[in-house]
Amino acid sequence: MINKKPLKSFSTGTLIALGLSINSLYSVAANTTEVTDVTNNHKHNHHPETKLMEGGCGSNMRMDMQGMVMNENKDDIPKDCKEITEDVTIVVKAGTKYSEPYPGTVFGFNEHQWQVKPCSRITVEFSNEDDIRHQWMIHGLPTYLYPKGMFHIEVNGQNKKTGTFIVPNSHYTYLVHCDIAQHMEKGMKAQLKVGNGRGDLPSIPGISNPTFPDIFTSTP
Repeated sequence: MINKKPLKSFSTGTLIALGLSINSLYSVAANTTEVTDVTNNHKHNHHPETKLMEGGCGSNMRMDMQGMVMNENKDDIPKDCKEITEDVTIVVKAGTKYSEPYPGTVFGFNEHQWQVKPCSRITVEFSNEDDIRHQWMIHGLPTYLYPKGMFHIEVNGQNKKTGTFIVPNSHYTYLVHCDIAQHMEKGMKAQLKVGNGRGDLPSIPGISNPTFPDIFTSTP
């Protein structure tokens, strides 16, 4: 006789907030699927490894051992757009070496600002050059297309992920950052300007003055 105990579920966002690695997320999801197979013969997943990689850990997600892409959107045009105005590819590199020009920072992107037309379809090629996790996360997108207004790429170690999203027909400056604890505070912060934007965000390395400037200076 099998003792059926209810499974306590956690959202992927909650697990990430708790600081679990991609490997841990994959392990939790795989173990949950395995227990479900045993306790419910009529609703089991015949191919769990495929389902996980296509989004079995949460809606609108592609995930594998190298990282994840969340809330990707290649085709659904925002309500205020008549058509896609341009297709743009931006190449983003993340790593500690990109912090070197900015005293007081530890992490950085190779670029800290991108500018596109309203209604652009943007493909982000995100490469991680460190041995830890890094993210490219943007906030403020339309929630009817992007849950919680977010598009998110995460890469585990020295790997690469690519994802696509479409911006609405408005002039706006979006925050881009790494949401791993202290990574944004230590320099991994940027901005995406759509159209003319709405000014510069504070403390963007190389773009705007830091809110709390570092008192140290670099030496030759």
